[in-house]
Amino acid sequence: MKKYAHIFICTLITSLLALSSCVSGPETAKSAPSSKETAKVAKTRTVLTKVPVLVKETVFYSDGLMDGFFLYKLDDGKKSVIEKSKYDASRAEPIERQVFEYKGGREIADSLYESDGKLRSRRELGYDSAGLLASERMIDAKGAVLSSSAYAYDKSGRKTEWRALDGSGAAKAVTSYAYADGLLVSVEMRDSSGAVTGTIKSEYEGGKLAKRSYSGSGGEAQKVEAYSYAGPRPAALETRRSDGSLIAKTAYEYGGSGELAKATEYLPSGSVSSYTTYEYVVREDSTTETYFE
Repeated sequence: MKKYAHIFICTLITSLLALSSCVSGPETAKSAPSSKETAKVAKTRTVLTKVPVLVKETVFYSDGLMDGFFLYKLDDGKKSVIEKSKYDASRAEPIERQVFEYKGGREIADSLYESDGKLRSRRELGYDSAGLLASERMIDAKGAVLSSSAYAYDKSGRKTEWRALDGSGAAKAVTSYAYADGLLVSVEMRDSSGAVTGTIKSEYEGGKLAKRSYSGSGGEAQKVEAYSYAGPRPAALETRRSDGSLIAKTAYEYGGSGELAKATEYLPSGSVSSYTTYEYVVREDSTTETYFE
């Protein structure tokens, strides 16, 4: 199966699931503070919010032939993914399965299984007192620690550091994050000796990410990612070399509730390389609000 930028897509899906609401009639009533002219009554009503939840993504070649797909199994409340299965076009059974574990509403571990059901690896997550992700451990099928990660945050809960460690706990690399006006503007990567291995600079327009510029260890430009928008949502992502030549382009299409429906990847020539479609189920979240009339 072709490699695909699933991290970006998953982040995009999560951030773009627009919410639509419907309101039921009054349920209860009580007296509101009276005024000299009229006495208003406090009433409550239930607001239902419809949330699209991803259950399938399918990757196609440019000619429409399916390359493979992912299925997401949800819990009964449709709030958490409990299993993600990867399929190719030639088999009815998954070629790998990722099973997720939760505690207190947070993911605490996920395990990756081969097509024959054998465990390949396991990832364990730890959180700090504020509920922020503090650590990760990658463990092989025999229980040996392969690698680990440690995270640090500022007082606003923004990630300031990601430290990558080997199986013994020794630092392999450190990534630092810097912010301005509440927005991430710089990412710097260093190796175990402290030498810079690369940087990423982000620029914004109207509070929306417009460009990411990647540089090498010596500060030399490597590539640029530029985003264009249709309203509040990204319409396309272009990746270009330092000389401005196009490497690839991804265009995004959305459904009626604002959910990502399709991502199409283009070659520099302008022809389609592949495309991915996304399917959802709807979860209804209810909240109670008070109003006066």
